[in-house]
Amino acid sequence: MTEGDRKAAALRPGGAARIGLFLGPALALLIALAPAPDGLERGGMLVAAILVLMAVWWASEAVPIAVTSLLPLGLLPLTGVATLREIAAPYADQVVLLLLGGFIIAIGIEKWNLHRRIALNVLMVSGARLKLLAAGFMLATALLSMWISNTATTLMMAPIALSVALAAGGGAKLAGALLLGIAYAASIGGLATPVGTPTNLIAMGWLRENAGIDISFRQWMMLGLPIVALMLPAAWLMVTRGLVSPPGASAAARDVIREQHAGLGRITRPEAHVAMVFGGVALAWILREQIVLIPVFAGLTDMGVAILGAIAMFLVPHGSRDPAHREAGWALLTWDDAKALPWDVVLLFGGGLSLAAGVQASGLATWLGSILAGLGAVPAILMLLALIAIIIFLTEIMSNVAAVTTFLPVLGALALAIGADVQTLVIPVAMAASCAFMLPIATGPNAVVFGLRQFAIGHMIRTGLWLNLACVGIITLYFGLGR
Repeated sequence: MTEGDRKAAALRPGGAARIGLFLGPALALLIALAPAPDGLERGGMLVAAILVLMAVWWASEAVPIAVTSLLPLGLLPLTGVATLREIAAPYADQVVLLLLGGFIIAIGIEKWNLHRRIALNVLMVSGARLKLLAAGFMLATALLSMWISNTATTLMMAPIALSVALAAGGGAKLAGALLLGIAYAASIGGLATPVGTPTNLIAMGWLRENAGIDISFRQWMMLGLPIVALMLPAAWLMVTRGLVSPPGASAAARDVIREQHAGLGRITRPEAHVAMVFGGVALAWILREQIVLIPVFAGLTDMGVAILGAIAMFLVPHGSRDPAHREAGWALLTWDDAKALPWDVVLLFGGGLSLAAGVQASGLATWLGSILAGLGAVPAILMLLALIAIIIFLTEIMSNVAAVTTFLPVLGALALAIGADVQTLVIPVAMAASCAFMLPIATGPNAVVFGLRQFAIGHMIRTGLWLNLACVGIITLYFGLGR
């Protein structure tokens, strides 16, 4: 998520940003001054220019991603394709607010260390053999990354994995397997829920605003969990290939985990209170379609659940007897804690949805659909295969959020041109955008584990390439044949 974008930006060469800073406006100016083709109004050309400018700046990170995301507010009103109210409304879209509530809940989970307890409890029952232990690390990571930042999950799990690898005497091979497994599981686990990764919410918001399709939290989980269940074993097989346990390694690894688990002590009151709030929110998300049948809760939405859960974090007492905690405040969260919110991601969501609305209102989406109509002759599964492969390998060098936000209007036009259900293109492409496993700059989790210098970049590229290809096949077959 946000951390991933920052990690990626830190590892990219500065030249790309400098080139993008000037290339984006230059291309936008050329498009804006060019005569409009048949079937496209002048406003559509101007929106196309803004789309290209934002795509180049998002891809190169020439300016902060949040700054690029504000461009629709300043530029779209000049095109005359929509009113300022229509352009600004997506910045307060319910998907944006769902993300905001989810971020606040995640801050509470991390503040009181509940995520660490969950992870260590999973590892305690994962078994002593190193391959099973690797599976335990990956399962714990995937479970956590369904609800909190993929990068934050990796940052928490990586030191535990290194301690285990050192104690087990497995050397760089074991450390590399555990770290890569954690990074890959963090990205894969995020596919399971709408709040697991921003691209899921972007797809949901775009479908509701542009296609009138409202996907609930539970409906997304019904799509995402099977994908995770298929991808996680594939990733485990690849990262543990050739992993052999040295004598005594399994017992040593188990001892480290037991020691860290014992160090947690009994569950504290703040942890228990956070767990109750989080459990209530998760249960309400999953059972919302049943809850709304009760008249008093008829207007409850996934966004409403997230916001109520976030508010509860500021109302539920932490119950800690630690003087430092009492001095900081009586509730689970204070507003000082909430200042850590990744507002740049919130703005990015709003900017992407606003741009998509401009593309639709200007007629640019319809015009693109007429251009793409010839693709209807291509077998649907081959087209889906190509789209998924393109997005996976593109996001190796580009922010997945920026890639999805830029691609969605094109996918909508393509679906319209070939008469396909737009969900069959948007959802698999959104999921594929989180499946870049080859390069350190591809995702925040990749950057975190590579920064620990326990394996060569060539090892990550080789393992990640095979996993990328496996994900292309899994997502294509699941959505192309299974649905």
